[in-house]
Amino acid sequence: MRIPNKVILPFGYHIMIRQVTDSEMDRQDANADGIWDNEAKVIYIRKRLPVTRRRYILAHELGHAWLDWQHRYLDDGKARS
Repeated sequence: MRIPNKVILPFGYHIMIRQVTDSEMDRQDANADGIWDNEAKVIYIRKRLPVTRRRYILAHELGHAWLDWQHRYLDDGKARS
């Protein structure tokens, strides 16, 4: 299973997924294998890791993205019908 480049949550909440080099990741956080950037709506994952580890990190970071989506669209009342 490959790592997707994008995930779309309801209400058009697009999340980009970037697999980055160690040096790119280290500029953001040398101790992290994955990062959720809620301002840019991007998940960064170290691409040198085994695919099973990258999938685990993706799932973890998607959890953070989902909570951010929930806060923006549900807690702020935007999702009311």
